[in-house]
Amino acid sequence: MADPDPQITETSVTSRLAAATAELQILEEQVKSGDLDARVLREFRNAVDHIRSTAWAVQQWVGLEQKQQDPYSVLPVMSAERVRRATQLCEDLRHDLSNVEIGIETPGLANLYQAIEELQQQLAPLFKKGS
Repeated sequence: MADPDPQITETSVTSRLAAATAELQILEEQVKSGDLDARVLREFRNAVDHIRSTAWAVQQWVGLEQKQQDPYSVLPVMSAERVRRATQLCEDLRHDLSNVEIGIETPGLANLYQAIEELQQQLAPLFKKGS
């Protein structure tokens, strides 16, 4: 499959970002009405925070490339952000489990369990005494 024309792709991304910005501004006004579920608002804030962090990292990456500096220096910051986000998601899931909002019938739960087990196995050596 051929790579898409970079000019078309850039235009597409630019127009989508402009449309998303306009939609978020409209949504902001609706959120200000205050008539919404606090949990849904928290989820939305977390999603917006994640997007903001990603946008910052992309902006840094592009800026470093334009200055002909090492854009890979942004990767540790992105990794730290993923750790922070994963921690927040785990805390939210723990809350959902304690409130019986998640059960064995929840789609994807077995896959999540497997992924967490594998992650725990890879993290364990980092926290063993003497390492």
